[in-house]
Amino acid sequence: MKPRAVLGELRSRPDEPFGDPRVCVAVLDGPVDLSHPCFAGADLTRLDTLVQEPASSGPMSLHGTHVASLLFGMPGSPVTGLAPRSRGLILPVFRDGGDGRVPQVDLARAIERAVEEGAHVINISGGERTDANQADALLARALKLCDDRGVLVVSAVGNDGADALQVPAAVPSVLAVGAAAADGSPLDISNWGADYRAHGVLAPGQDIEGAAPGGGLATLTGSSFATPLVAGTAALLVAAQLADGGAADPKAAGQVLLATATAPDCADPDAPSCRRRLGGSLDAVQALALTTRKEETAVTTPAAAPTPSDAPAPQVTPAAYETPAPYGTPAAPAPTQPTAPAPAAPPVPAGISADGGALPPLPPAPPTPPPVAAPVQAPPPAQAPAPAAQAPVQAAPVQAAPVQAAPVSSPPATAPPVHAPYASTSAGVRPSCGCGGDPAACSCGGTGSGSPHQLIYAIGTIGFDYPTEARRDSFRQSMPYVEVQVDGKAVEQSPDPYSPRQLRDYLATSPWVSDKVTWTLTMDGATVYALEAEPSVGMDWSEPLVPPVEAKRARKAPDRIATEQGKTDADLFRLFANPPVSTVYRVFRDAIAGQALNPDDPVERDGYISRVSVPGVLTNRTTRLYSGQIVPVVEVKSRGLYTWNEAALVDLVFDQVKKDADVPPPTSADKKQGKVQVRDEDDLKLTIRSLLDKIYYQFRNLGQTSADRALNYMGTNAFLFGDKIAEGLLSASKVPGSSKNLYALDTITVTKSPYCRVGSDCQDVTVTFYDPEDERRSRLSYLFTIDVSDELPVTLAPVHTFLGSF
Repeated sequence: MKPRAVLGELRSRPDEPFGDPRVCVAVLDGPVDLSHPCFAGADLTRLDTLVQEPASSGPMSLHGTHVASLLFGMPGSPVTGLAPRSRGLILPVFRDGGDGRVPQVDLARAIERAVEEGAHVINISGGERTDANQADALLARALKLCDDRGVLVVSAVGNDGADALQVPAAVPSVLAVGAAAADGSPLDISNWGADYRAHGVLAPGQDIEGAAPGGGLATLTGSSFATPLVAGTAALLVAAQLADGGAADPKAAGQVLLATATAPDCADPDAPSCRRRLGGSLDAVQALALTTRKEETAVTTPAAAPTPSDAPAPQVTPAAYETPAPYGTPAAPAPTQPTAPAPAAPPVPAGISADGGALPPLPPAPPTPPPVAAPVQAPPPAQAPAPAAQAPVQAAPVQAAPVQAAPVSSPPATAPPVHAPYASTSAGVRPSCGCGGDPAACSCGGTGSGSPHQLIYAIGTIGFDYPTEARRDSFRQSMPYVEVQVDGKAVEQSPDPYSPRQLRDYLATSPWVSDKVTWTLTMDGATVYALEAEPSVGMDWSEPLVPPVEAKRARKAPDRIATEQGKTDADLFRLFANPPVSTVYRVFRDAIAGQALNPDDPVERDGYISRVSVPGVLTNRTTRLYSGQIVPVVEVKSRGLYTWNEAALVDLVFDQVKKDADVPPPTSADKKQGKVQVRDEDDLKLTIRSLLDKIYYQFRNLGQTSADRALNYMGTNAFLFGDKIAEGLLSASKVPGSSKNLYALDTITVTKSPYCRVGSDCQDVTVTFYDPEDERRSRLSYLFTIDVSDELPVTLAPVHTFLGSF
């Protein structure tokens, strides 16, 4: 089946829809062969992701190229996609090597990047089996970002042939897509579930013709290839909105697709045969007619989806798809659908995978056929391939025998030219920017905000790793032996390169090897970034270099060395203990030791470090950790790089609250009469710690988007300036009423600020407190306006305070 067959009689009209260049569609899939003839003249941009390898003959490259062609294949080429005039973003997330799976956090990175680049519709032909419709926290936050920004996410339900949920398709804000056979009945391999009924549709997914790497064609089956047909139709609806003079509203387009879907004709909606049809079958003709019918003012919203379960969700994986049949082979008759649920597929390894299975090897790439309208220009060479990912993407089992994809024969000399509106001033695929389709508005490869690089402002803890065993052993052999007490005697033991304290001590005397360690930023034990310091500036060490052997002697016998060299103890400490080092690396080495201390120990608590704020720039490079996980590299800036002690901050806020409250210790009579204004010490400290935990656990994020950078900077300010927390807890003094209970944190919201300077990116962070013991009392909100256009965010104007929620 050709992809545009879903448009029915619309394909023969003079005004046949091909989309609009103002509409942006992002494809999160495998690498795409942009040199394929079907993409000649298409407006496609490949963005930097953790998958940096170019397209090859591997299974994920076939998967990604095929999906992209169903959307962006140009008219008159071997494949005509649903929305070829749309601007396309290609974000590879599935790697040809490995088992075809990626962690959910990697999918979250790509989703956030697509939103920042201006995507209206995001196509994800993949997912991960889960027992609930709840995604990983960072993926859930990325999907909420899409929902808040009005971006439509379209995702496959998977191909396990079972009543099973798969994220992100199972998330209520996502438009889920199942695969239908040629006769419209659900394919045996397509998943189903009660959660999909409110936000899922069936679309053709059997023997879909599309592009294959190397210039060939292939017919593939599965929900992976039904998904771009729905995403492409949504792009046409958004284009119709713009053509009618309205604003782009992708979420409304998704509601139209659900409202116009042909409802299943079932006597019993809960019967397995009915649940397999999800919310109905795609009706692109009706959806376009409803969107262009100007008298229509609203679309009925389908019933709300069930409340997400509290059960934790595993990682997402792409759904399985059938092996391709040779191009031009007649479609096989649709299989008879069973009346009972198919047995559940066996468990698969964790990780997001493409909705595609193990593919047969492709034939050698045939000579590239002559271009349809203009010669195809190959995309710029990608960087060297990165090692296999820690949790690579894995495709699900296939359903049919392998058949090779056939190459495309050269078009005849009389082949029709490319549709006139798609003619490009330059031949081949051209890059575009994420600035609303205006390349002059920013630098190519930018973030859509005028910056040539993606800014980061994240909060977490510092970790370290060694890229290879040889690197680890080189540190072990260079680090000094450690003295320990055994039966009252000092005994030297071999150093431990994984000991934070020992590594810190070694780097303090040998700072020139600080960059030989792989520094990382972790969140709740998960590594999200590799960190490297910005180039050092303005450092000067005029004293003579002291070899490490002399430094070791100095530590053991400082008086003798001082006598020999005429140095004071202060000189020795400066020379031997702390030679000059990059500010960034100094923070890193001190942080790993401070994080290892016990905050409840009276001796160690003063040096304890609980969090680190990391400002920087996301590079286009990745690094492979010792575990095999591949993470992006961030160049960390020294300005804004702070560590803090949560226990010390709790004490600071506690003292400030008691001072500002100016209330004597409560008596028994006060407690009986409800006049307690400040709780006992332990209770108050628990309240303060709970507030901080809510900020740094409930709202944790990757620090990529403008809103998240503003939120994280506000949180950093909360740690640096504890008086704001104290003021929030004492909000009762500013709210009418006799009660003076301690307030608690209610919500934190981030919105685009209506007031900003030219060329800046300003966000309003509103922190709202409430009285937990009297819900009738007014809330009190504090508004921070933060400019995040620079590497180090800055606050604008004083903090505004007002009654009620914002």
